[in-house]
Amino acid sequence: MANLMLKRTIMEVVDNQLKANDPPCTRDTYEKLLNAGYSKSEAKDKIGAVVLTEIYDILKEGQSFDEKKFKNSLEEMLKQSLDFEDIHHIETEWDKWDDLIQMGYECFENQKAAKGLRLWQDAWNVFCSIMEDSIETDTLYGLMDALDFAYPIDEWLQDYEMELSSAGKYEERIVFCQKVLEMFDWQEADDSCFQCGIGESLFREGRIAEAYEHYEKWLSEDPQNANGINSLSWLLFENGDAGKAYEVVRKATWGISCYRDNISLFMHAKQLAAYVGKEDESQWYQQQLDKFEESIGKRGMHEDVLFDEFTLPKQVPVVKEKKIYPNDPCPCGSGKKYKKCCGRR
Repeated sequence: MANLMLKRTIMEVVDNQLKANDPPCTRDTYEKLLNAGYSKSEAKDKIGAVVLTEIYDILKEGQSFDEKKFKNSLEEMLKQSLDFEDIHHIETEWDKWDDLIQMGYECFENQKAAKGLRLWQDAWNVFCSIMEDSIETDTLYGLMDALDFAYPIDEWLQDYEMELSSAGKYEERIVFCQKVLEMFDWQEADDSCFQCGIGESLFREGRIAEAYEHYEKWLSEDPQNANGINSLSWLLFENGDAGKAYEVVRKATWGISCYRDNISLFMHAKQLAAYVGKEDESQWYQQQLDKFEESIGKRGMHEDVLFDEFTLPKQVPVVKEKKIYPNDPCPCGSGKKYKKCCGRR
């Protein structure tokens, strides 16, 4: 899972470079790959592999970003791609789906959410058709592995769920999340995004009792799911029961260590403890958060972790400090996107 999170972060860096056209060699390489017949996802993945090596060199050797070196690495990757890859690309249903989701992302970036949702509804129909007709897989990541991780399926499913929520399409969101949960076996994967989508949408529709029943059933089967506990706690707080909201997160966090997967619970527990007047407990949570932050500073990045998800490692320009956007990594250190972690509320 950590490696998939790393890959998503690298892809976001590529997207930021393309959007800002900085450095220009990234967009130039991207367009040449598209012209050669690669899909948008394939082109971004190849650039991401180059980006990753640059990050590794910067961290390991203490180098600063060298744009000329980065450009040369992109040119070498492009030459290899055009010399050794089959450039006679055959259009598939997956390419049709990918084009729809990429156009949708462009619409959302340009504040055209309604059009973006229409494109993604079309993409969802194509996706369901593909799954019904030809794909035999039990898990979401099994599907992505079968496609050599050429398409951002997991990320798009989560983004679609969030955009349905942002548009207030709660009934549609419930149906979508239920369908995604039915499509795959989630025993070895995290389904919390879609479980929370159902519970939160039931709550927004005024079906409070049904929402609580959903969380009760889900968390009885997965009692340590941090996202589910956090989501239920927020809804209880919003419904006017701060004491119960704190009780839910305290039960899951009190007396244990803070680590990457539960840091959002510790942050929430600290706030709720202060809100209900338990200052001593709020301070204890802050101490655990401080210890976690200190431990992060002592850890290094292992080469195997960096490269495990990329087959053609090459290089990443250092991006300038910027405002935190929804798709940025959350600054709390959870490894999730900001919009799916602290920015969720």
